[in-house]
Parts: sequence; structure tokens; C-alpha cells
Amino acid sequence: LPADGRAEFIVRLMQRPDGTPGLASGWLTRDLAIGDEAEMRIRTNRSFHGPAPDTPLILIGNGTGLAGLRAHWKARAGPPPGQTWLMFGERTRAHDAFLDAELQSALRSGLLTRFDRVFSRDTGDGRYVQALIAEHAADLSAWVERGAAILVCGSLEGMSKGVHEALETALGAEALRSLTDAGRYRRDVY
Repeated sequence: LPADGRAEFIVRLMQRPDGTPGLASGWLTRDLAIGDEAEMRIRTNRSFHGPAPDTPLILIGNGTGLAGLRAHWKARAGPPPGQTWLMFGERTRAHDAFLDAELQSALRSGLLTRFDRVFSRDTGDGRYVQALIAEHAADLSAWVERGAAILVCGSLEGMSKGVHEALETALGAEALRSLTDAGRYRRDVY
């Protein structure tokens, strides 16, 4: 957010099947030393802007997609925002509970109205974020009926198809198309 005065990133080292690192994540995590400067430019993603602050908002994502979702709930700080619900999935609680203190603080302060999280590789959980959609389909539908927008951010390969299918099951394919046409269902998947 421009008001923060800096860019913040969540970076996970991507490794290809042959063990070589991903181009950007490899450079950021292995080649760039702490304190080094990197020239960058920030471009606005015009297709992933949030709704008006008083509109209910459902944020769904996984992995480093948390960074994109974080900007949306932080942007709603200030006057009493509409309700904001975050559904998020990660690998393990022990190693991947990114921004946990900030998330808990946002929940306590009311910036996040609701927060549901799963850990796909933890014993006793083993669910993906799309399982949360199925589990809370009635609540999700009620939020959408109250005018909620849905923003999805995270993995193209591992999450987006499953989340889209779960939303279609929960809301109906025609309803999801209508949300898309109205700009109330937006995705930033990579």
C-alpha cells in the first residue's frame, strides 16, 4: 500500500523438478544479499482491485498469495469497513504460518471479521483451502447474497482450479458467472 511507504513481499523458493531454483525466487532468496538494492517498479493490477470499503469481502488464497490478499484487508482500515472474511491454506503450521501475529491482531481488531485457515500437510488437518469453501458453503452463499465480492490470490497450478470448482459447487456455475460479469469475483493467480 502506498501509505506503508515500502513494498513488502512474501517469497517462497520455487524449485523445478530437476532441483534448479525458480528465476525470481532463486534470485531473491539465494543471490540477493541482505542489504543489497534491487531496482523494481510497481504496476497496478487493474483486474484485481477490491470493492468499496463498506462492501463485504471474501478473500481466498494460498501460499504467497497471502501478500496480495493482505493489501486488500489492510486497505480497509480506517472508517468501519464492511465485513472481511479470509480463507487461507498453507502447507504446515510449524513452518508456514505467515503473518500469524498480524492475522490474529486483524481478527481481534475487527479488520478481519472471520479467519479460517487449513494446513494441507499437517497430521490431523490435511485439507486444502477449497475444503473450507465446501465446509462453509452456506455462510459463503449468505455473504454473497448480502453483496460480498470474492477475491482469489495464489497458485495457478495448485489452488485456483480447485477453488473455482468449489465456488461453482457452493454458489452454482451461473451465479459465479454473474459475479464475474459484475466484477464481484476476481482472481490473481500465478
